[in-house]
Amino acid sequence: MNKIIIIILILVLINLGNILDLSEKNIKKSDVIVALGGGGKNARIEESLILYEKHYSFSNYIVFTGNNKYYIRNMKIFFLKNSVLETNIISINNVSNTMEELIEIKKYLKKNNFKSVLFITHPTHMLRIKLLADFFLDYKKENININFASADHTNLWNKNLYFLEFESIKLVFLEIIKIIFNFSKYYLYSII
Repeated sequence: MNKIIIIILILVLINLGNILDLSEKNIKKSDVIVALGGGGKNARIEESLILYEKHYSFSNYIVFTGNNKYYIRNMKIFFLKNSVLETNIISINNVSNTMEELIEIKKYLKKNNFKSVLFITHPTHMLRIKLLADFFLDYKKENININFASADHTNLWNKNLYFLEFESIKLVFLEIIKIIFNFSKYYLYSII
């Protein structure tokens, strides 16, 4: 029995990269592209622009989140310099964590009758977004389809071999801690 548990644990550990990373080779076009805040080196913003230019946003809107006025201003300037119309740039301000981002994004999607969103984020962040959006915010029940595109600020990510790179191992285990913390926090909050 102990050997079976050890084998299962090893298999789970080896496959954590695949469990967390929900990106697909064929990125799905969506009503709107959303570059989530954070991620370092603006990889999410740059990837969102690439996908925007390839017409992955049916509405031609590109949304980004943040809580720093200088970041917001600089991201708008970045998009404008790269030929995105000002009317197509939407910033969601005053959000300081993933749950707040998802709450405000859902409000934006519902207000505009959008039914699909393409989140641009680091691969290890995807499962937490999906769980929070569907489990606590009812994206799925409200027929909002969530799609993902990867923006790896480390340029080291390999979901099949994450365990060969120390930086990737750190990102995976930090994300596992964040998932546990978020679920504990929001579940407890929901039952109180």
